[in-house]
Amino acid sequence: MDLNCGIEELSIEVRLKAAVELNETISNRDACIAQLRGLIEHSGITGCLADGFLLRFLRARKFNIHQALASYIAYYETRSLYSEVFLNLRPKYVLHVFRDCVVARLTTFLPNGCPVIYFQPGLWGPKMWPITDIFRANVVLVEELLLRWPETQVHGVVILIDLTGFSWRQAIHMMRPSFLRQAARFLQSSTPVRVKSVHIYNEPSAFSTVYGALRPLLKPKMVNRIKMHGSSLESLHSSIPPTHLPSGSQLEGSGPPLPNTDYLASIMELDDMFKRLQHFPILRRLSSCI
Repeated sequence: MDLNCGIEELSIEVRLKAAVELNETISNRDACIAQLRGLIEHSGITGCLADGFLLRFLRARKFNIHQALASYIAYYETRSLYSEVFLNLRPKYVLHVFRDCVVARLTTFLPNGCPVIYFQPGLWGPKMWPITDIFRANVVLVEELLLRWPETQVHGVVILIDLTGFSWRQAIHMMRPSFLRQAARFLQSSTPVRVKSVHIYNEPSAFSTVYGALRPLLKPKMVNRIKMHGSSLESLHSSIPPTHLPSGSQLEGSGPPLPNTDYLASIMELDDMFKRLQHFPILRRLSSCI
């Protein structure tokens, strides 16, 4: 697995979509990558400069080079600010999160090409493992998507949060200001991927309190992409067809059940790649480089 994945791997249909939605063409792509690399080198930032890695940030910011640079800086600054999440981050150290189904990637992609990232925070308990592991597992999942499915950089991702079982037991930990700031940053600026929509199902009153504290930290564009479904499966299924939802769950889906043992095995194959990502330390506060 190479960090240059994504340079020549898009289908004709996805390339056309990238041209229309992201302003990406074969003629401007290489020039923009070179220009972004030059800005990074001029700023003295220590980070990965592989073509495919830089392309992620250009696609996430529709080939606006200065916005891509800001996204690149935010990516590494997040790793500096939250070292407890990224230090020695390897798939094998977060397998328990996937096995417990607190974080998952649903097997089938939606008709629009988006993968679905699935959270079940009600399955987490403070005595199970640190809440930081939720963020760590999410980083592993997103990095895996960007590497193995480069079209995700064009289509974006859909997030589904199933709050069945969520109560004040979890809420008191997620209402802490430090957690809320971290959640807002990870949702909006920590990775070069476009979040197309966030679907929230079966939200209890405890979550309403958490969301009330989180919402002021979200950009208006992100708030507009959040849809609350309440306890209506009909509403949820109108956005995410049941064929894409896991079977044997409260979502009444007919897709592969969770945990997905094949996925757990495949994600372990990325161990060497995650070692490589650890090789780019941040030497100073990067916000001064924007």
